[in-house]
Amino acid sequence: RSHVGSSSWTERLGPVGGSRGRAMVPLSDEHKECMLLPGIFGVFVQGLLLLASVAVLIFKKKREERLERLGRPGIRARNWATFLLDSSKQLIGSGWVHVVNLFCASTFGQMTEGDGCQWYWVNIMMDTTLGVGIVYLLLRGLTRAFEALTGHKRIFISGDYKDESGRMIPLKYFSQLGVWLLCVTLMKLFVALLMLILRVPMAAVSGAFLNLFPESSKFRLVVVMVITPVCMNAMQLWITDHFIKATDKPEEQSLHGQREEARTRSELGSFEPQGELG
Repeated sequence: RSHVGSSSWTERLGPVGGSRGRAMVPLSDEHKECMLLPGIFGVFVQGLLLLASVAVLIFKKKREERLERLGRPGIRARNWATFLLDSSKQLIGSGWVHVVNLFCASTFGQMTEGDGCQWYWVNIMMDTTLGVGIVYLLLRGLTRAFEALTGHKRIFISGDYKDESGRMIPLKYFSQLGVWLLCVTLMKLFVALLMLILRVPMAAVSGAFLNLFPESSKFRLVVVMVITPVCMNAMQLWITDHFIKATDKPEEQSLHGQREEARTRSELGSFEPQGELG
């Protein structure tokens, strides 16, 4: 395996965890330090990714509220309690996948061509594109399967956390969280298997992309660990929020439509000309 220059990633990034970088560092250490950001900078990056994810979801919530006020058909803004429960499932799942991605990047970096940075980039790109479609199908299929196996109706319906009286049911949330974590785990296993099968072309594509950036600078690491995850996760969170939240039942949509129609008629009625006086 060829490397640009005579120094390794460890030497370029400096000491990590008390160890000193050398040009002849074993390959496994090189991959590990390529993807795990050291010290305070690493904590800052992880915090930045979390804040960016939360900001995307909050922006989408405020957009829902604005569209509902404008009377956009089919748009109903969630209350903050429901929104937080929906978002927490996504964030917990994303945190779990992030940990798995670090492990996969390290493992693939040691077993195959390419380094840990290349495989972390591949993981992110696969999870936020193909992975979203896989999770969507898994969520629909597993929801129906668990309902059929347990006989409990509407407990596993994603985004529905209340009973018919409007009381919050914790069992619904934790049941749905369990299904969601199972979905993202199965998706990750499928993606990892696909990466193993297509490891040669994927290593070539990721290597060609990352070679656009200087290997001797930290900017390449920032592209892999900050810029790519922030942009791709934003798209993933936005799309996933569409199908992880509850969809209105037909009777609820009809009632909401009637209310909107009545409100529109009332507003229009206030502008109707009054009869002539005298």
